Amino acid sequence: MSKPLPVRLLRYLLYLCAALLIALSILLWQAPGLTQRHLPGWLAKHYGLQLTLGKIEVALRAPSLTIGPTALLDEQQKPILAFEQLHLVPKLKESWQHKAILLEEAVLTRPTLDLVRLEDKKGEVRFNLTEALAPLLASIPASDPTQPVTEPLLVAITRVALAQGQIQYRDSRKNTSPGWVPPLTLGDLALQLPEFSTEATRSNPYRLSATLNKKSPLKAEGELDIMTGAGKGKISLDKLALAPFAPLWAPYLKVNLAKGDASAVLDYRLVQGKQGLGWQLSKGKLVLNNWQLKRPKGAEFARFNQLALTGIRLDGNKQSLDVDAASLKTPVISAVLDDKQQLDLADLLITQPPAKASKQQQTGKSKAAAPWRWQLKQARISGGNLKLTESSSGKPLARELTGLELTLGALGSATDQPSPLTLNSTLNQQSQLNFEGSLTPAPFALHGDIKQQGLPLAWAQPYLQDLLRIKVQDGLLTSHTKLALATDNKGALSRLEVTGGFDVDKLYVLDRADNQRLLQIERLQLSGLRYDGLSQQLKIGDILLRQPFARIEINEEGITNVQQLLLPRPGNKGTSGGPAPRILIDQMRTEQGNLRFADRSLSPEFVVDIASLAGQSRHISNIPGQRSELAFNGKVDRYAPVTIRGGTNLLIDDPVLDVAVAFTNLELTTFTPYSSTYAGYAIDKGQLSMKLNYKLQGNRLEGDNDITIKKLQLGEKIKSEQAKDLPLGLAIALLSDSSGVIKMNLKVKGDLDQPNFSLGNIFWDVLGNTLTKAITSPFSLLASLTGGTKDLDELPFLAGDPSLTPSQQTKLGKLAQALKERPKLSMNIRGKVNFNEERPILQRQKLERVLAKITGSPADLAQLEQDPPLQAALGEAYEAKFKEDLGDLADRLKLPKQSPALRAQAVLLLRDQQLITAKSLRNLAMRRAQNTKEFLVDTQGIAPERLFVLDSQVKETDKEAKVVLTLDN
Repeated sequence: MSKPLPVRLLRYLLYLCAALLIALSILLWQAPGLTQRHLPGWLAKHYGLQLTLGKIEVALRAPSLTIGPTALLDEQQKPILAFEQLHLVPKLKESWQHKAILLEEAVLTRPTLDLVRLEDKKGEVRFNLTEALAPLLASIPASDPTQPVTEPLLVAITRVALAQGQIQYRDSRKNTSPGWVPPLTLGDLALQLPEFSTEATRSNPYRLSATLNKKSPLKAEGELDIMTGAGKGKISLDKLALAPFAPLWAPYLKVNLAKGDASAVLDYRLVQGKQGLGWQLSKGKLVLNNWQLKRPKGAEFARFNQLALTGIRLDGNKQSLDVDAASLKTPVISAVLDDKQQLDLADLLITQPPAKASKQQQTGKSKAAAPWRWQLKQARISGGNLKLTESSSGKPLARELTGLELTLGALGSATDQPSPLTLNSTLNQQSQLNFEGSLTPAPFALHGDIKQQGLPLAWAQPYLQDLLRIKVQDGLLTSHTKLALATDNKGALSRLEVTGGFDVDKLYVLDRADNQRLLQIERLQLSGLRYDGLSQQLKIGDILLRQPFARIEINEEGITNVQQLLLPRPGNKGTSGGPAPRILIDQMRTEQGNLRFADRSLSPEFVVDIASLAGQSRHISNIPGQRSELAFNGKVDRYAPVTIRGGTNLLIDDPVLDVAVAFTNLELTTFTPYSSTYAGYAIDKGQLSMKLNYKLQGNRLEGDNDITIKKLQLGEKIKSEQAKDLPLGLAIALLSDSSGVIKMNLKVKGDLDQPNFSLGNIFWDVLGNTLTKAITSPFSLLASLTGGTKDLDELPFLAGDPSLTPSQQTKLGKLAQALKERPKLSMNIRGKVNFNEERPILQRQKLERVLAKITGSPADLAQLEQDPPLQAALGEAYEAKFKEDLGDLADRLKLPKQSPALRAQAVLLLRDQQLITAKSLRNLAMRRAQNTKEFLVDTQGIAPERLFVLDSQVKETDKEAKVVLTLDN
């Protein structure tokens, strides 16, 4: 295997020097001038070397050789390699005895090397020096593996020194070429090699010092085997300015390094092995100091005081890199996140085109290069500062993380191993942020505890400004959560879980419409939080609200403040942010709450507080089909108890509600604004108790209101355009029992989608309708209050029968109960007949009385076919009336004699001959009214003076057999 180019070149130069020294030694005392005159020409002729050779001086008494200014020139006659003086002190006798080149001293003064990298040819790296020496190198025959190996000529120098040297490097290619390096100058070069020797396995100690780019001290010392290249030593470079190296990262980053330097120190080791010369670096340290990074237009975006990599170890054969620690001190980074969530730092990266595959890679014949193994034991950031201007709210907002302290444990090429991570910082000089957990690079995973304290919720206002008509005035958030974040091998999210809880202290929210308090919570405690980002599920164990206050208000236009909290966002119609997360809350508790309700649409305004509100809601969810359980207690205006029970789910697209609310002993004077607006009267006295049951399915609301009013007294009459003109005195008399108690059941229905929907308007409309019904349909009202049937105002009778049936008696019993409870009411009773249907029935009844006189016993024509005496009486009565017997009727009608059909015809003929007058029908109606009064008086105990039997006038248009009841005040 061929040796690396620098080693080969060095050996060839040694051979060249040895040849020159031998030639010069032969002519040492005879022909120095001849050598000076003819050697450059000979080298130019045979090897194409352009050499200028200085004056050669030979001393014989104390043998020495001094060569003056000498240079190797390129084709443009510019020096490539030159020196001012080469001074040699040979050991002639020892050299002859040992057949070697032995020198006492070799001193090279002011050597210079102008090294230029040329354009590559066919992938080969070319320099001006190798191009100049190419003919000479080509003349050296390659070693013949079939010939025995001969020992190289020994060269030993007691002292080798190089003084005031200089090396310049330039790359003539474009600065965008791969591997391009900016111009370098190595000045003040000094090299000391005591006891130099080319003897095999001989390590030559050396010491080198120089200045890189005129400012950065470079030092190296160690041992080197000149024949094999093996050796070891230490190298240091201090404060190298890196701005000139900008073209190296220009193809990849749009970054200007305004200032910054690098210092490095390391131990190296070069080892000759089976695979050639191997190298190792150890005890390395790389320090970057005082960096300032700017954008192409000059604005700073990052700076730091120091970045130090310590404990660096590199092994070229094993292809391994180990770093004990990476420490970054006081970094300051400024970034901008626009309203499209794009970070401006990403603009600094230059997208690289995909690398083209080689022919071997395309054919699959190439072997993949062995990967390097690397490991960083610890990384640390101290005193960091991140300045972020973000515009996700639509307006630029400054966010700053200060005092950033970050420690990251071991990282390496084994990317699936977790590394401990801790982070501490302060957000905007107010909120403390801490993280302690682990980081796995690939597949990426982040796990740990997040603690945050003292985050002002007022910072959220800009994000809510265009969404909600609220202003977050105050509130501090403290949280303690656990984060579990992971991706799969393709970078897709495989896990996102957040668990823990948070507290909010002294939350204060205003309604921006009137700048008044909308929501206030002394303390909110949330625990048992668990959010799964993959399944989009949010679970909360417990939410405790201490001393919460909320305000619900209806404005002058009848619109609630809750309806107007959500602000319209133009241009977002029909858009969807994906499925909403599934929410499950085990329970939400309230302590010492206060709910204020105000209706500004009334005159005067209505305001009521539900204070001391306490209770809980369990199993809150946005899952269709599930309902939360409500159980709350409170007091209205400090004294009247209120309870809320039921189930609800208001978090789904079609919300449902089934809740029962009970109020006890509310002072009715509080509701004067409503009675003034909708009834036209103030309330002077009274107490109200209600049991409300409301159900909401989708947008359809239904309510059932059981109302009890005690000692209601109306005050002055008030003019109101919305009030109905009703005789409320009569309505109250109808509704009030003997104790002055009114009990009602009001049912309300409404569609929340209707633009004019208002629960208050619906309720008062229903109440107004109930009062109207109390006046216009008092018996229906009594029926609803007593649980009776709706038709208490009428009692239907059997045709021709004045007697009360059991169902009529039951109905009258319920009516009597209502009359007893309302002693101020009296009742009118009027009998009615069905003229066309009841007249034939009365005629039949009169015929039965005629037949009964003949038989001497009661007659029932329904039993005619089973009663022979009654049949005989029928024939007698027929013959007496029509002067013919039934046989004649049979012959005339062609019916069999003694047949049922014949007797039926006789009954019809006799019935139609019975005279029934209007008086008879009136008597039937009067008997029905009288029987009704007698039942109420004798059986139900109603005072007879409260019951009035009205005259019953019979008309042919009467169509119903009944009793009609009416009430009077």
